[in-house]
Amino acid sequence: MPNQLLAMIVSLMLGYACGNFLTADIVSRAITGKTVFDLGVGNPGMANVGHELGHKAALVVLAGDILKTVLAWLLARMLFPGHAELVGLCAGLGATLGHNHPFWHHFKGGKGVATSAAAVSLTAPLAAAAAALAGIVGTVATNYLCYGAVVAAFAYWALIAFARSVFSAESLVALAFALLMVRAHWSSIQAARAGTQRYATLALKVRKRLGLPLPTDRNRH
Repeated sequence: MPNQLLAMIVSLMLGYACGNFLTADIVSRAITGKTVFDLGVGNPGMANVGHELGHKAALVVLAGDILKTVLAWLLARMLFPGHAELVGLCAGLGATLGHNHPFWHHFKGGKGVATSAAAVSLTAPLAAAAAALAGIVGTVATNYLCYGAVVAAFAYWALIAFARSVFSAESLVALAFALLMVRAHWSSIQAARAGTQRYATLALKVRKRLGLPLPTDRNRH
């Protein structure tokens, strides 16, 4: 147990170091000469960059966020092969923490959707795919991406808890992912409850395709 705990802590720290590399900031500075925190809504993620700088820039950001998670995952597994699955997940959690709370920007960063998705997909692809499907259903049902992201994170935790046990180390790390997702999207959740959050384009398209009722407040489309 002490060796496992040490491996988890080191992997978490390793992931955090990798997560502090914000691809969106590099892309923003290269294209506009200014930090991503002064671009659009100020979120260092794919959606904000894509909205302001186009799809190609967004894809570069997405690739960078995935790659830094993969790097942390690989390094942790190489360092602690005896706990490969667990430390890989911990490294992914660290990468998400680093992305969401970079030390060099007063611990204010992004929402960690891409890093979280990459981490859980590398660790348990089937559970991650099922969780993603649950997230899509949640988005369509509520019309908001923030709720879909939270649903996906908790669905993944539930699947890991069922497969392992509620109190297994893997389950606890998965729960940490879910709680971190809630924290990252809390302002969007509050805005959705207040009726000021924009509806998710994905939800509107799926509802239209399936013939489901569309929201009546068209000002938030």
